[in-house]
Amino acid sequence: STLFQISRLIQVEISFKLKGIALQTIHARELPDCYAFQNTITFNNRAHSGKIKIYFDSDTDIQECKNWHIFNSGKYVLQRNTQYILVFDGFVILSCLASLILCTRSIVLAWRLQKRFVHFFLEKYKRCVCYADRLEFLNGWYVLVIISDVMTVIGSILKMEIKAKNLTSYDVCSILLGTSTLFVWVGVIRYLGYFQTYNVLILTMQASLPKVLRFCCCAGMIYLGYTFCGWIVLGPYHEK
Repeated sequence: STLFQISRLIQVEISFKLKGIALQTIHARELPDCYAFQNTITFNNRAHSGKIKIYFDSDTDIQECKNWHIFNSGKYVLQRNTQYILVFDGFVILSCLASLILCTRSIVLAWRLQKRFVHFFLEKYKRCVCYADRLEFLNGWYVLVIISDVMTVIGSILKMEIKAKNLTSYDVCSILLGTSTLFVWVGVIRYLGYFQTYNVLILTMQASLPKVLRFCCCAGMIYLGYTFCGWIVLGPYHEK
């Protein structure tokens, strides 16, 4: 009877809620975070292949902790530290906005100068300027700074919302702030160009970059083929 009922099983869902508190934030002298987890476990036997697939889905909702008491540290000290962090985030946003406006202004002025140059070259020498020469007016470092500033502003806003217990988008926030940090450190290379030795190296990298990208595209085809081969050959023998 039991085996007969299991063979007729199609799908079973088990839902339950869990509540938790992040104790690590207390040690960091911050306000504690309380979480509400809505969990669902699904047993799927629709294929009737002899093996029931199990799926686990969890949704997280951040909430303010109610009736909490923290020993050896004051509530007002924690709130003041949180306010200082929010003020610092606001300062970062204002700085990035100022940098964004200045870099955008420089690109717009360079674009206008490029149009004037093309018009002058056409009238003076009766020749059109090639696309590669037009790109000389576009400063790639400024484009990199603009992208970094935009990602930093959006990530800082998400970080402030997370601190205020309004959002739980930790993954999106970390991706934006981490990528913007990478772009900022890459942008620091620009200042090495003021030194003669490093400037030669940077010019060499700029000249070889198109060829390196073409090589990466060709090599990437081989790696993709290797990946798909492993996926197709070994995929049916492993759950992941």
